[in-house]
Amino acid sequence: MLVIHLESGRVINLERSVSTVNGYGIWEYHRSQSSSMWVPDYTPYRHLAVKPPDPAIGQKVTVAICKLGAPEEEWKPFRSGIAGFDGI
Repeated sequence: MLVIHLESGRVINLERSVSTVNGYGIWEYHRSQSSSMWVPDYTPYRHLAVKPPDPAIGQKVTVAICKLGAPEEEWKPFRSGIAGFDGI
């Protein structure tokens, strides 16, 4: 399980990598974190784009909320964080 510690302090737990698109790994949220909700329409998102696609522990990453199969232009804002594999 990949864990992203965002600069904002939020922690995101990701279950598995499901694909790669334009140098980003598309990861599915861990079942303990069912989704991210996007305001104003409260659309649920179950996937996150992560660059690099398979980060090492302690590596800085860029992430964006996305829908599986959606073009990059539809991904939600990019944020930075640090990758880890330390569990929930």
